[in-house]
Amino acid sequence: GLKDEGSWLKLINLYEGNPVYLKSIAGLIKNIFDGHVADFLAENSLLISQDIQRILKQLFNKLSPLEKQLVLELSKFEKPVTREDLITTLDWSSIDLINGLQSLQQRYLVKKIYNGKVHFNLSPIFQEYVRNCQN
Repeated sequence: GLKDEGSWLKLINLYEGNPVYLKSIAGLIKNIFDGHVADFLAENSLLISQDIQRILKQLFNKLSPLEKQLVLELSKFEKPVTREDLITTLDWSSIDLINGLQSLQQRYLVKKIYNGKVHFNLSPIFQEYVRNCQN
């Protein structure tokens, strides 16, 4: 099993509580880090296992061309962005952007954040995948 119970919550948060991601990462931690979650977390990176990559690739490939373009644009930003920022950079109609954001939110690929104004960003795991595997 996994060791370092005090580090489990950080691991769960890092992988967004997704049971599929956590199961895959737990297997990797057992095999490579002898179950030591703290050693894995000391790597200080969001590691995407081959299993997770396969799942994310399937998700990405099921997206419409419009959704893929939106995902690629969102992956360029370090911080969450507003709808207005996206309309400007993508030169889309408001309805296309709204439909794209809604569809991606329903798939848990985009998160909405409210900081006095509504902002959007990709889920960290999906953003990491897109940056490393789709460019």
